[in-house]
This record gives sequence, C-alpha cells and structure tokens, in this order.
Amino acid sequence: MTERARLQMPCVGADGATRRLRHAIVGVGANVFAMHRPALALPSVELVGVSDLNAEVGERRAAELGCPFFADYRRMLDTVRPDVAVVMTPPPFHARIAIDALAGGAHVLCEKPMAVHVGEADAMIAAAERAGRLLALNLQFRHRPEVRAAKRLIAAGRLGEIQRIDVLATWTRAGIYYKLAPWRGTWKGEGGGVLMNQAPHNLDLIGHLLGMPARLVAWTRTRLHEIEAEDTAHAMLEWDNGALGGLHVSTAEADKGDRVEVLGTGGRLTLTMGELTAERFEPDIREHLRMSGEPFSAPAASPMSVDLSEGSGDHQAVYRDVHAAILDGAPLMADGVQGRMSLELANAMTYSSRTGTSVELPLDRAKYAALLGELSASEGC
Repeated sequence: MTERARLQMPCVGADGATRRLRHAIVGVGANVFAMHRPALALPSVELVGVSDLNAEVGERRAAELGCPFFADYRRMLDTVRPDVAVVMTPPPFHARIAIDALAGGAHVLCEKPMAVHVGEADAMIAAAERAGRLLALNLQFRHRPEVRAAKRLIAAGRLGEIQRIDVLATWTRAGIYYKLAPWRGTWKGEGGGVLMNQAPHNLDLIGHLLGMPARLVAWTRTRLHEIEAEDTAHAMLEWDNGALGGLHVSTAEADKGDRVEVLGTGGRLTLTMGELTAERFEPDIREHLRMSGEPFSAPAASPMSVDLSEGSGDHQAVYRDVHAAILDGAPLMADGVQGRMSLELANAMTYSSRTGTSVELPLDRAKYAALLGELSASEGC
C-alpha cells in the first residue's frame, strides 16, 4: 500500500467503527484557520472546543462549527480534555500553549513556525518526550507529491553525491498585508519578517531533502516594506561533505517562486509547485572528469523517469498523517525535531546578518535569545 493510500483510508477499528479523535483549536480566529477547516470534516475528527483572545470572532466560529467557545485556552484544555490540540496563534505564543497542552495529555499539531527562537523549540520537544505525546508541525509542503518523489530520488542515491542546492521563494505581499495584522513583520509579534512567516516552508525543504547544513552566512534586509523586521533574506550554506547551497526569499519582489534545484554528481532535479523534472548524467561527473579526453566537455544528460503520486500537499494530508501516527503508530512526516530545523535556519540567518558573522550550526541558543531580546526591546524606538 502506498503512503498516500494509507493516509486516505479512514481510521477504522477492529469493530469496523471509524475511530475519532477529539480536537480543540487554540487561536481559531487566525487567518490560517481557513486552510485547516476542510481537514476538520475528516471522519476521524471530532471538534470539541475552540478558543481565541478575540471573543467576537471566536464565538462566531464556534457557532459555525457547533462546538463550545472558551476565552481561556487553559480552561478549554482542562474542560474538554482533547486528544489533539491544534495551535494557530501568532508564533510568540506557540511554545507556552504547546507545552501546556502536552502536559495536559494532548497531542499537539502546531502551525509554523514552531516558535520564535530555537530554545523554545527545544523546550517543546522536551515537553513532548516527558508527556509521552506527539508534537507535530504543520509543514504541508512535505506532503506534495513532487517533494515526496524528490526525497525518494535523493535518498536512493539517484543524484549521486549532492553538490549544491538552490532555493528561490518569492511571496509577494502588498503593504496592506502588514497593516491588516500589525503584529506581522515585528520582533515582538512574530519574531521576524519573511523568515518567520512565509519562508519556513522553503527552509524546511532544505533540511528535509539534504539535512541540516554545518554553517551559513546570511544577509537580511528591509527593502521596500514599512516593517520592523526583514522583507528579504539571502543566505549561503555549507554541509560537512562540502555541498553548498543558496537561499533567497522575499515579500518585496515580483519574481516568480518558488523553485528548488538540487545538483548531484549523478544528476539534477528541479522542483516547482506541482512539478518535478529530473535528469541523469551519463557517466557520473566524477568518472567523466577522470576519463574524458575532451577538455571542454560535460557528461550527457538524459531525462529521468519520475512517478508522482496523487495529492496536493494540503492540510488534510497533515491531519491524516497525525491521526495515523496517534492511532496506528505510523511515523510522523514532521515531528518536533524535524520542525525545529526550519526555525533554527531562520534564527541562524538573522543572527548572521545582525552580527556580520558566519554561523556554525547548531546555533548557540543563549546568544540568539539575547539578540532577539535586544531587537524586541528596541522595536519602535
């Protein structure tokens, strides 16, 4: 059975009945709720409560969903005792809410980014381990068929030894986008700009496909938007095996994104939304460089056959994945350790740019927390 087929199957017990998990949502007033809403109709979901600081919006959505509303998420957790707590609040609240939910016995599905700094992510992972509960991150790009296929090709060695990855992601946003939610693009409200809001998916693909780099150097800039944090970021990365990488993300450019290119000694692939193209080198560049008698030649490249499974990498796929992990013990596509990678890269890029230094990974937690504190304290001055 394919992974996609497994995730599409209803959660059915030995008695033939569909197994349902009690879900509670913290931050139901968030804009991202619209993306989660189709997943709440899955047969394995029973919605037992929602909470939000905005009582007007929260009560309206609770009425639409047919469940109780709670102004205080802690009271909701104590009252309804959910199997799964879904966290949709702005990032500065993720760690505290997730830790409270895990301590109360719930599994947690948390929106990206995992937290505002990697030290908080460490605490969330430790809380999940103490509680014996799952901590999952909503990183739906991992479920895209072309990403799954790319992961398989790389893991199987079809590209040979990886030499380079290039990631371009343009998430154009008009100025009104930031004005509609004043916490966006601020250090106190979001912990950063494009790196914390739009780029986590792109940063996650770097770690997901190649693993964490060993070091990086980065530049973050506020080019066109009237925000406190960055609207553009650029980084160079290096892995222990010598592979190199580049990343460019922006909300202030009109280019087309997103795109991922991975080059290996035996082939290359290009990922765009919904598409994957791959080529095989014949022979591997290592052999060609040793054996070819033509000084200006390159190995021949031929198309590589790639089968893409069905699916669109949506939130329903994430929920099915979480439910299969809880009910059947299947491995999570993105657990806390995996989810921490994109946050650590974002933090490291900010630290590199602000200090003008290259950063060795893992990132020094204390130094970054101190920097974030300084940035938050100086905001608006």
